[in-house]
Amino acid sequence: MRATRVAKTLTAFAVAAGTGLALASPAAASADPTTSCGDISVHGYCITLYYNSGKAGSSVSYWGGQRSDFAGDKFLTTGAGKGTAVKNNAASAKYVSIFSDWGTVYFNSYGAGPCDSIAANHSASKLVNTYNENASYYPTNSKPSGCYAF
Repeated sequence: MRATRVAKTLTAFAVAAGTGLALASPAAASADPTTSCGDISVHGYCITLYYNSGKAGSSVSYWGGQRSDFAGDKFLTTGAGKGTAVKNNAASAKYVSIFSDWGTVYFNSYGAGPCDSIAANHSASKLVNTYNENASYYPTNSKPSGCYAF
């Protein structure tokens, strides 16, 4: 099962290589909010958004796919901001991945507008283009043009 998920994710990355967006497999097209990234070897990649700068405060994680709109999502873990809307309230982020790719947070829904891209297994102590103005997330096979890179 794990190998199948990783293979589907790798195929999705390969198919989307020329588009800038590497969308997840159909089975995991849209990631649901959760409290942690879990076993990254199963899901392939995961982004965690934090309410405060410095990866502090409450957090929410999205693994195995993109999130085209944070509307309705809330910060889930204990700490400052728990229960607050994720949309337009994230200050920092961490992206973990078994691939050499990027986790990209966008100012607008559906991957539009200014963006911050975080390289695999790196973090953003304070988002730049999407600090408290974030609406969506997409795993990408390369840093989209114009994004701030972490």
